[in-house]
Amino acid sequence: MLKELKYREILTSEKPVRAVIGIHGWKGNKNSFSPIVKSAKLPNTHWFLPEAPYPVKNNKNEKSWSFEISPGVWEVVEPTQLLSLFIQSEVLTKFKPCDVFVMGFSQGALVCFEFILKLDIAFGGVFPVAGFMRDSKADELKIHPNQQKTPILIGHGKLDETVSVKASKLAFEALKQQGANVDLLLYNGGHKVDIQFVQKFREIVLK
Repeated sequence: MLKELKYREILTSEKPVRAVIGIHGWKGNKNSFSPIVKSAKLPNTHWFLPEAPYPVKNNKNEKSWSFEISPGVWEVVEPTQLLSLFIQSEVLTKFKPCDVFVMGFSQGALVCFEFILKLDIAFGGVFPVAGFMRDSKADELKIHPNQQKTPILIGHGKLDETVSVKASKLAFEALKQQGANVDLLLYNGGHKVDIQFVQKFREIVLK
């Protein structure tokens, strides 16, 4: 059992008024969100960029939020415990939940769907991009009642060949049926965080 996650911090002012947690995708690391931090240009913001705990094929620079224990069975307990500890001890000790925003890309968006939205924390916003769910029928995508009013913006490239745009459409419909405050932004392009999504993300955060 790992004790804690490694992470990177980027502050855009000496006295930040909000926090953004950036959860990278498969084969990413704590530096993966640096271009998004730069393009978002959020003032007075404390970015927390946690690094997934498991190396991909023993590559210390490529990380994953889970690994396959046996065929079709994935480790989810340890990484969610580590993320929960990280959010509670490193982020929520400094910021109110309503001033904390979470963005996840690809596998990081999966973390948003299967973990972040199930927490009893009323975040300022949750932003899954190019994501998917392990359960293709979305039966396990359940938002916690405390996040019923949390702004959720799902983004996906229409030409994504890595993760089908259908996955985000499915997640959107599942959350919408639960009465969640959710919107879906589809943009031209492939498996990436598009500038159009970053601009909309910025608008919601600054609102």
